[in-house]
Amino acid sequence: MTVVVVFLIVLQKLETLISNSKMATQNQTIHLTEAIWTEIIARLPLRIIARFKLVSKTWKSTIESVYFRRLFVSVHRKASTSWSLMWYGLKDLIGFHGCETWGLPKSLSFYIPSSLYIVAASSHGLVMISEYDHACCFVGNPVLQEWIQIPPAPGYSSVLGLVTRVDDYGFVLGFKVVRLAEMRPTNNDVSGTLSVFLYSSETGIWTSKIIHCPCRITNTASLTLDGSIYFNHLSEPGVLVAYDFYSESSDQFRVIPLPDHPNHGFNHNFKGALTTSHGIFMYIRTLAQSSSNVFKAWRLNNDLSWQLLWNIALPLLIGDYLPMAMHPFDSDTVYLWSQDNRHVVSFNLRTQKNRILGAEDNDDDHLDCFLNQPICEECMDEICRYKVSVRLLQLVLPRWMESALALSSPS
Repeated sequence: MTVVVVFLIVLQKLETLISNSKMATQNQTIHLTEAIWTEIIARLPLRIIARFKLVSKTWKSTIESVYFRRLFVSVHRKASTSWSLMWYGLKDLIGFHGCETWGLPKSLSFYIPSSLYIVAASSHGLVMISEYDHACCFVGNPVLQEWIQIPPAPGYSSVLGLVTRVDDYGFVLGFKVVRLAEMRPTNNDVSGTLSVFLYSSETGIWTSKIIHCPCRITNTASLTLDGSIYFNHLSEPGVLVAYDFYSESSDQFRVIPLPDHPNHGFNHNFKGALTTSHGIFMYIRTLAQSSSNVFKAWRLNNDLSWQLLWNIALPLLIGDYLPMAMHPFDSDTVYLWSQDNRHVVSFNLRTQKNRILGAEDNDDDHLDCFLNQPICEECMDEICRYKVSVRLLQLVLPRWMESALALSSPS
């Protein structure tokens, strides 16, 4: 749909509303027109609103105002937004699009350049892509097609993550690119130190930092939430370590014991995953039994304690199921992989309804669902082969047009 067509539709709605109004004076009519115009525009998908910014300076100023941004988020607070489950560096495993907030006709991977770059990290809708040799990276919004090139780090390093700083409304205020320069074991290979380079969008420069970890990190694959990066491939089983890159008060990783975790020996029936939902870090697991699967889900509180949200039998699912992730906006919904049947199941924990996702499917919320079956099988087979916790990249578009370009001009 072109801007002209949308503009005509908006004008028709404006004319109808104004003609039906009871306003008597011309000034009141003009005021009503501006108010109604703003309300109508705020109800359009962000993909269309982004085009309206090109119409005039007045429209651009209105749409970029704090008032309009908060109005849009308020109007769409119950609407879903596009998101994908990705295996690091590859395309979507599962992608949901066609939602009200962005109105995308295709899955998110379609909007990410893939000829020379891989998806390295994501945080609050911002995506970091890097060259295959990790020498160069870009941060941006894939739908807006706005990318900024991050200057080279001062020394050799590999991409470790992308972290963000957000305000109380969830809007991104800044970001940091984290690159690993060196990881060195200490204390007879029990603990370790990480030397990292940090690029800040707020300063536009690289700085270096050394962080101490009580456990040795055996694999740098991680999960990011806001300003923190979490690692769970460690020399000590049954724990996580996390570091907040926006905290200046400590150079130590925080150690977080996993709840209800079998530390002694490997349990082949025990499958766990790290994920997020509603912007909260979560740990989920399944335990296969003779008649059903038992599913548990915990949320990580601000004081680093765990709160059990779900402890429920899944009698309709017989066999070996691995938890993949929670729905990012619905903590009642979990996605599971069946090793026996080799399919993805969407399971509603509250209603006990499940649905097998197909290559071309339609979600209950009328979102288009894309399932990349070959990549999904390859990913889950490797996870099962190495008996590690599932940790997939949740690429979730923001509820507003977060732009890396707007964040990359140091004040």
